[in-house]
Amino acid sequence: MKTKTLCLVAVIAALLNTAGCSGDDDSVKQADLEKQGTEMKDKSSTVQANDKSSMPKELVAEPVTQAEAVEDNAKGEVTMKGSIIYKDLEGGFYAFIAENGDRYTLHGLDETYQKNGLVVEVKGMPKPDMMTFTQFGTVLQVSSVKVLDTSKVIDNLQTQ
Repeated sequence: MKTKTLCLVAVIAALLNTAGCSGDDDSVKQADLEKQGTEMKDKSSTVQANDKSSMPKELVAEPVTQAEAVEDNAKGEVTMKGSIIYKDLEGGFYAFIAENGDRYTLHGLDETYQKNGLVVEVKGMPKPDMMTFTQFGTVLQVSSVKVLDTSKVIDNLQTQ
């Protein structure tokens, strides 16, 4: 009986010792978390101070007069001679192949000039940054068309 009591006392002492240590752990963990929180606040304030100095200054748009806009527009306009060709690609479209071999996708081409093989002089604004489904050369926003030769027009035939 004496051994049973001694064993029971040893087990109870061990449990109390274990329970006592676990309570200290929580307070240590809490102190560590508070310390880390303070360090994070210090670091974030340092980062915010650095971010403000590295941020770009506010952008301000400069006014442009109508005359300047028209002048810039006129400078970009081109005049070329070549043929209007119907391409049966991506649903069909009218392309322009200049005499020098440059290829253009025509935007704003009037229906009266949509004839396969028509030789014309086209005036317009190239838009190299514009993408299309046709992917046939540079987009050309047509401003005017002058017919030079109608003898090469191919009726009802589509070129590939």
